[in-house]
Amino acid sequence: MASLAHEIQLEENCGADLEMRNPMVTQAYNGFIAYQPLFHAGCLTDPDGNYCFANAVTNSSAPSSSYVYYLPLGVQLPGGTSPTCDQCLKNTMAVFATYAGNSSQSLSSTYTPAAEQLDMTCGPTFVQATVQMSSSASTMASGLGLVTFIVMLIQFLL
Repeated sequence: MASLAHEIQLEENCGADLEMRNPMVTQAYNGFIAYQPLFHAGCLTDPDGNYCFANAVTNSSAPSSSYVYYLPLGVQLPGGTSPTCDQCLKNTMAVFATYAGNSSQSLSSTYTPAAEQLDMTCGPTFVQATVQMSSSASTMASGLGLVTFIVMLIQFLL
């Protein structure tokens, strides 16, 4: 997906459309760059072994629980969102925090406002509300290492 994100930016492909913010091209680009954070968040499970994403999208008592999964696509968390404040949400936001510091990710503009809103809803230290910005590839590599560590730790604790 990273290769496709690179390719779509080239002038001979959709570079001009991307610069003019063509909605279709922008949406495709955002989808390509959102793949990694969504892949890692989508693999998280709750203590019972159920996928957190599945829990969020099927939660009829808190239907807004699924809204956090739109953050990597550049969609802001709607005001008044009241997701279930559980370990799944906390772990999902921890994954997103590792990518939010990279300015090439849409999460760089959506993560902090969402984290602040969740901290107001779920408690003042529920999620990491700030991230250090960087555009380097090393930030992504270290973020992936942290994600792997978190997932391994969670699996160990289960």
